[in-house]
Amino acid sequence: MLADFGSHRKIALQAIINARRQPKAESSMWERTKNFFQKKDLPRLIGTPLSSLKLQGFIPNDFIEYEIPWDAIKYSIDDCISFGFTFEHMLRMNFRPDHFKQCEWRHYRQLNIDAKEMLKTCLNIHDLIALNLTPQQLHQLKWSWADLASIGGTKENIKFTKADQQMYFKKPVTKQRVGAFKF
Repeated sequence: MLADFGSHRKIALQAIINARRQPKAESSMWERTKNFFQKKDLPRLIGTPLSSLKLQGFIPNDFIEYEIPWDAIKYSIDDCISFGFTFEHMLRMNFRPDHFKQCEWRHYRQLNIDAKEMLKTCLNIHDLIALNLTPQQLHQLKWSWADLASIGGTKENIKFTKADQQMYFKKPVTKQRVGAFKF
């Protein structure tokens, strides 16, 4: 039977991270103060690989604590997810509707983003259309016709077929009357 180095390595890395985040009990007041102020280096460390930041004891909440906006993040969404960022972290870092363009379809699932979460960014219909999501994807993200209409969606600016509107958004298809008989 072979040893599982993967899980043991994760445990060891987590122990290192925890040890670096907690000051040593035997350190003097001066050393504790010095360690506290050294954490302020995070804004200067943007661009350093997130794996290195993690080994130094940084976590996603540190980015929020130091008020680093999402615009300053130079990492890929995949790297951010691996580091531990959630969509709630991203929102607190001023994630805007135009930042959704950085996301691929799989990121919506990994970050548990749905229509309700997307609406927290003050998204409008033009921002949503610019994402080029299919009617099926919007349906999977739990968008309803009422949600689309609430952000400015109309049949003129939403170019879905009537069948897609009926199937995915339960928008009633209005039937035209051909003629009426009078007796």
